[in-house]
Amino acid sequence: MRMWGLMLVLLLGFGMGFAQVPGGGVYKVKNGSDVSSVIPFAERYQFDKFQQGTVLLRNGRSSRALMNYNLVHGEVLFIDAKKDTLLFDNTDFISKIFVGDDLFYYTKGHGHVHAIQEFGKVKLGKKLFLVRMGNEKYASYQQYSATSAISSYSSFINQNGNFQALEGNEKVILKRRAVYFLIDQNERVMVASRPNLLKIYHVYRKELTAFLKQNDSNLETEADWTQVLEFAGTLH
Repeated sequence: MRMWGLMLVLLLGFGMGFAQVPGGGVYKVKNGSDVSSVIPFAERYQFDKFQQGTVLLRNGRSSRALMNYNLVHGEVLFIDAKKDTLLFDNTDFISKIFVGDDLFYYTKGHGHVHAIQEFGKVKLGKKLFLVRMGNEKYASYQQYSATSAISSYSSFINQNGNFQALEGNEKVILKRRAVYFLIDQNERVMVASRPNLLKIYHVYRKELTAFLKQNDSNLETEADWTQVLEFAGTLH
């Protein structure tokens, strides 16, 4: 299985450093040191240690290695025979990944999505990663004024898995974030939204629309999605 191996330390060639902001799960990115030496392991990875994992390829073959999900990259990483921590290269050929007993699907543009609950033939997926909240631009007397609103749901890692460069003395504020996905019976992964929910359960569009209205559900939290998918599972 062809994989490209770029160690996390080398991926930080832009010289970015993180400092945690009071409140937990929030960081300021600036010119500095290696991210792995600043953010604790528990804040960078979903699981407390690398676990035995299995990659299932679309051609029926499989491969095993120690794996963990990395919030910085938004993807599952593995440890190779040389003890380097690496990213997968052949994502288009990967069907799914098991990290221990936890199942991950790969979807282009979103990376790996963790299947956290199953409701009949439909699964609820969850993705943890770091998102940009706003910028702190260099001001007089070397002070920074932060913006408050989250400006983007996009990770500061680009789709090629590389760090986006910062300009000049600019700081970027990042926050831990969860985004939800729906995985249908054909294992197609889509962002969890009302239109996609009604697309999957098109036969029961009327019942689901009435349920959402009755429960005044905005479908923004894991509890919202659990509630509506449990109801959808009773429809037959």
